[in-house]
Amino acid sequence: MNPLKNLITGLKSLFGKHRTEAELDEELDTYLEASARHKQHSGLTPEAARRAAHAEMGSRNAVKHQVWQSRWESTADGLLQDIRLSLRSMIKTPGFTLVALLSLALGIGANTAIFTLINQVMLRNLPVQHPEQLVTFGRSVGGGINGGVDIGFNDLVTWDFARQLEATPGPFQGVAAYSSFAPRVSVRDTDANNTNSPAVQLSASMVSDNYFTVLGATPLLGRTFAPSEVEKPGSSPVAVLGYHCWQQQLASDPGILGKSISINSTPFQVIGVMRPGFLGIKPDIHPPDLYVPITMESQILLQPPFLEPRSVLFLHAFARRSEASMAAGSNGLKQDQLWLDQQTRDYIRAGEGPKITPERQQEITHGETMKLLPGAHGVSYLGARYGDVLNVLMAVTGLVLLIACANLANFLLARAAARQREIATRLALGSSRLRIVRQSLVETLLLSLLGGTLGLALAFVATRALIAFVTQGAEFSPLSPAPDAPVLLFTLAVSLCTGVLFGLVPAISTARSTTRAGAAQSLNSNTRAATGSPAARLFPKVLVTAQVMLSLLLLIGAGLFLRSLNNLQAQDFGFERTHLLLAQINPALGGYTPERIPALNQILIERLEALPGVRSASLSETPPISGGTWGGSLIIPGYTPRPKEDMTSVFNRVSGHFFETTGIAIVAGRPITPSDSATSVKVAVISETVAKRYFPKGDAVGRTLKISFDDMPGPYQIVGIARDSRSGNPRDPEPRPTTYFALTQMTGTNSAASTIELRTTADPTKSIADLRRTIAQIDPNLSILESRTIREQIDSMMSQEQLFSSLTAIFSILALVLAAIGLYGVISYSVVRRTGEIGIRLALGAQTVSVLWMVLRESLTLLSIGLALGLPLTLTVTRLIRGQLFGLSPVDPTTFATAIAIVAAMTVLAAWLPARRAAKVDPIQALRCD
Repeated sequence: MNPLKNLITGLKSLFGKHRTEAELDEELDTYLEASARHKQHSGLTPEAARRAAHAEMGSRNAVKHQVWQSRWESTADGLLQDIRLSLRSMIKTPGFTLVALLSLALGIGANTAIFTLINQVMLRNLPVQHPEQLVTFGRSVGGGINGGVDIGFNDLVTWDFARQLEATPGPFQGVAAYSSFAPRVSVRDTDANNTNSPAVQLSASMVSDNYFTVLGATPLLGRTFAPSEVEKPGSSPVAVLGYHCWQQQLASDPGILGKSISINSTPFQVIGVMRPGFLGIKPDIHPPDLYVPITMESQILLQPPFLEPRSVLFLHAFARRSEASMAAGSNGLKQDQLWLDQQTRDYIRAGEGPKITPERQQEITHGETMKLLPGAHGVSYLGARYGDVLNVLMAVTGLVLLIACANLANFLLARAAARQREIATRLALGSSRLRIVRQSLVETLLLSLLGGTLGLALAFVATRALIAFVTQGAEFSPLSPAPDAPVLLFTLAVSLCTGVLFGLVPAISTARSTTRAGAAQSLNSNTRAATGSPAARLFPKVLVTAQVMLSLLLLIGAGLFLRSLNNLQAQDFGFERTHLLLAQINPALGGYTPERIPALNQILIERLEALPGVRSASLSETPPISGGTWGGSLIIPGYTPRPKEDMTSVFNRVSGHFFETTGIAIVAGRPITPSDSATSVKVAVISETVAKRYFPKGDAVGRTLKISFDDMPGPYQIVGIARDSRSGNPRDPEPRPTTYFALTQMTGTNSAASTIELRTTADPTKSIADLRRTIAQIDPNLSILESRTIREQIDSMMSQEQLFSSLTAIFSILALVLAAIGLYGVISYSVVRRTGEIGIRLALGAQTVSVLWMVLRESLTLLSIGLALGLPLTLTVTRLIRGQLFGLSPVDPTTFATAIAIVAAMTVLAAWLPARRAAKVDPIQALRCD
């Protein structure tokens, strides 16, 4: 029969059983009549022929059952019956159903929430053609501008090297480049109907002309850049809009193509709009709003260009591999890597000139490389920052799910014991063990699927909270809490595996423990409930022991992460962390040229210091601690660097009163003051680390230094030594060398400040409104891009640790609660099984204390075994996370002792309630217990 026809016929039979049964009856009646006529022709009387035909056919119901069982729909009908029976059973025991569903929902929901982030941050392919062909030149996660170092440092390249690779891509289909940072720009719609439209701050990514072609991305409207548009710097004022920017800022204007928008006061023609979901090769927390050619870099950054040959490293590069290279597998990738290494080394050698030393030749040959990495998922800052955290959290939630599954298995075993009489009845009536196992497994799968559905809803809520934390309140984010196909498949797979793996053992154990020979004994009303094989009684205890082990592991891990976070927050940052407000500005976006910036700085200081509640105010290039810093190499007259010695230092341009405002102490000499003017001697303040490294005799004050930047080389007279402060990553083992320069002595674009610091007398957040109002009064075109307290700034630098610590603490508490529920269930079940025994003991004169101890002893034994096995496992795992800790040993005794005490208290409390109930059993009622 045609499979489709067979399916349709089967479905009709399945959902029309009465009609199918009538058809079978009709067929059997026809058969009986034909058989009777045949027997009459053989000489039998009509009545004898009918009896013979009935005898030959046998039981009508048996024949119909045999015919029904031979059809595929009988299996489906049996499954539907099992589902209906499971639903009725779950409704009849709401307490069991609620606890089981809640345990599974929490375990599956936690895993789904973490997997949703992992999928979007690390696993999702870019929405481009054949993303598997893309490769990036290094990790490409650094953002900034570097000079004076070789190609490949921080995976950055210069513009001329990028153009060289683009022109001769070698084995690749194409090589493209993009800026390692997406600067904020001032954008205004200059259409005739919107001449008074306000300017908005958007992010712009500077890309090569073949950026979209190499990516394999096509626009929704218009076109992308043409090679002829990027021949000369500043000659191609064209822009491609991101879909979100076009939708939100331009109201999805279908006639936007060909229109002009103002970017930093320069007219740009819109030539295209990208498709929804396209975020470039760098889908980040703040994806680019628009794309412009790299050759417009000077207009975007409002400073001299970086496009001179061998000048500044500010670009990342990526490529699309050829089909032949892809077909060659690892050998093809190896050949591509060799070609790129050769191009990189040849470019460096050409820049060294003919007098390159043999040592330098060796260094270039063996040390300069940019590793090709898969680029199908793009380059994600979130993946680089939170990838390891999410992987560890996935393992943690997996342990939570194991604990929840252990609870489910224990619940099923306890419930099967309570249903022993029912199972014995079904066996006595002829049901097979396979049918018993199938029905039990269907019930477990139904529980796990319902738990997975509820967990999916919990995961949606949890994922929204996680995204809000990770994106730090960004208005638009590429991350979404809505589950997509991979997340739904993941949840389904976890739910099915949970049901099968942890439901099969209790189902088989139940069917094997109740044999047909023992059915009569189980049906005897005088049979006690304390039956079952030793293995069936041992299995719940093994699961509880495993729960104790995993709970201990999670608690200790959470304790270590929380104490590590506390150490990070409590360390000495080198500056005052109270009553300090930070605000970000960009004078260039307000139309300020370098000539106007010194006057702006002066009026800003005067007006801000006059604000009510402000003790002092200052300006600087970067705040006291920041994720992005400016720096370069120091040149110390009279100091001879060792070979390959790192002479780099963090640089900061600061106004007078900066050290007073930030609370950075001056340990020698004096700070930079307002009297350090543009016409006075150029001065610098160095940190203690710089002083100790280059002036070990303590004679730094009064000496001079130079820096490696051509536009501000110095020399600078050292007038003071500032206390070391944490200017970058709080996890840095040592403070970074830092050099401060007087903002008033900088020229050109270097005279601009991007940070305002206010030292207030009260809560600094109360000064934000006054600050914004004052800035608007000074110049309506000058806006505050962001404002936050110094504590919020520090917290943003520790977001990874905060996420890690918070979630591990939540998951460990969840695991502990689930383990307590499991232990309570096992001990309660044990008490119910031994009710008769307890009644006999009490009737024979046993004391309440002895009964209490009898029950507690079992739980304490499980606790001891769990701790004995869990401590070695925990010691092994904590050594693996040594790198995630700060100022803490992975075998911290305080953390271990606290976790053991909590687990022990949980165990005693979970066992105390059923033990206390057992001790209060009435002996007469217990002896009557069936």
